[in-house]
Amino acid sequence: MRIFSRLPGVPRLRPQFATTLSPPPESIIPADVLVDEEVTPGYNWQVFYPAHPGELLDNRYELKTKVGWGSSSTVWLAEDISLKRRRTPRKYTVLKINTCDNTGSKDSNHELEIVKRIDASNPEHRGRAILCMANEVFSVQSPTGSSHVCLAFEPMRDPLWLLRNRVCGEQVTRDWLPIFKIYIQILIEGLDYLHSECKLVHTDLKLDNILMTFENQSVLEAFVQAQKSHRMAQKVVNGRVIYRCHNNFGDITDQSSLKKMYPKITDFGLAQLADRSGQLLHPIQPDHCHAPEVLLGTSWSYPADIWNFGIMVWDLLAGRELFQGDVSTTKLYSPAQHLAEMIAILGPVPDALVRREREMRHWQWSPPIYNAQGKLCSNTSEYFGGPFFTESGKFVQEELIPYSRTLADEVPECIPEQDRDKFLAFMRRMLCWLPEERPTAKELKDDPWFAVRL
Repeated sequence: MRIFSRLPGVPRLRPQFATTLSPPPESIIPADVLVDEEVTPGYNWQVFYPAHPGELLDNRYELKTKVGWGSSSTVWLAEDISLKRRRTPRKYTVLKINTCDNTGSKDSNHELEIVKRIDASNPEHRGRAILCMANEVFSVQSPTGSSHVCLAFEPMRDPLWLLRNRVCGEQVTRDWLPIFKIYIQILIEGLDYLHSECKLVHTDLKLDNILMTFENQSVLEAFVQAQKSHRMAQKVVNGRVIYRCHNNFGDITDQSSLKKMYPKITDFGLAQLADRSGQLLHPIQPDHCHAPEVLLGTSWSYPADIWNFGIMVWDLLAGRELFQGDVSTTKLYSPAQHLAEMIAILGPVPDALVRREREMRHWQWSPPIYNAQGKLCSNTSEYFGGPFFTESGKFVQEELIPYSRTLADEVPECIPEQDRDKFLAFMRRMLCWLPEERPTAKELKDDPWFAVRL
C-alpha cells in the first residue's frame, strides 16, 4: 500500500486549478437552498476545499465529479492520469478531501490510525478483502493556502440498500433471498477480520456504509462519460461554487452481473481500538441501532457491533427499521421509547444489566459532548436522558412499552415458512440484552440459518 510511503511527512502539493465553465441555467441551484455539506450543523464553508471538476490533485488525480460528502469532507471520483501513457485501462479512484480545521485534521488522523491497524493485521484472512479502506494519502493546498488531507479509496458502486431497491424494491423478495444471504455471510467474514485480527469495533454499521463493488469497468466508464453532458447542479456562495453530488451509477441491466459483485464494509472514521485500556463508554452507533449497553452506559466492545449487525440485517431484509421506525423530521429519536420497544421485543431487562447500569451511572467521560438537545454531557445518563430504572430496577416509563409487538409477528416477508424458526434464532443470537451472550462474528459464520436451502 502506497499510503505508508507518504507518512508522516505528507507533501503539500499545490494543485492545478481548472477553469470552471458556465453551467446551463437548469443546473443552477437557488442560493437559499442548502446543498449536501451545507446541512451539517455548524457548517463553515471556509474550511472545505473548493474542488472543481477537471482540477488536478497531487499531479495525477483529475477530478471528475463529486460523489459524496460528510460533516468534515467532500468525496470526489477522479481519474489517475499518470497511467495514460502506459496504454493501460483508465484507472479511477475516490478521493475524500478533508476540511482544514481541527475537526478535519482530527478525523483524518484517526482514520489513518485505523487504516494502519488494519494494514498491519493478518493479510491471509479472507475477510480482509471485504474492508474498503484508504490505500493512499496526500495533502493539497487550496488557493488561500489552507492544507487539506486527501484519502484515496477504491471506487465503489451503490450502497447495499440501493442495490436491493434496484433488484427487489424496498424489501428483499423471496426469490432474491439466497443471494442476499450470501451477502450477509460475506459481511460477517469481514466483521470477523475486523474484530479478531484488527481488534477494532466499527461502531457505525449501517446500510449506507455497506457498498457494492462494480460489476465491470464499463459501468464506471459510462458514468464518467455521462458527466460531460449531465454536469452537476451547482450554486455560488461567497464567490465559491458548491456542487450537488452525483452518484447514480444506473440500473443493473444484466442480472448475471450480480455474480461479479459483492459488498464491502466502508467508513472507518468512527472505528475504535478495542484492545486499549479503560472502559469504552461514549455514545456510538446510529440512533435506531444503539445497543442496550450503549444506551445504559455499561461499557461496550465487539458485541455492540454484533447487535448493530443484527439490526442492519433486519433493516435490509424487511425494508424497515426494527426499532424507532417512526422517527422523522417531526418526531425525534427517543432513547426511552427505544428501550421500551426493546422490552417488548426482547422481554424484561435482566437484573444483571440493571445492576451494571446503576453501578456505572456516574462514570464520566472527557471531554464533555453535546447531545441532540444541545446539552453538554459528561456521562451516558445525561446524554440519553436517563436514568431509566428506579432503585428497585423498574423501568421508569412502562406506559411506553408496546406489549403487542413481538419479533415473531414482524418477520420479513421474504423469509419462507421452513426458514422462519432458524431465522428468528439467528436474529435472537445477535439481539439479546447481555453483550456477553451474543456470539462473535466468527461464531456467526456457522449459524444454522445459512444451511437452510431455499
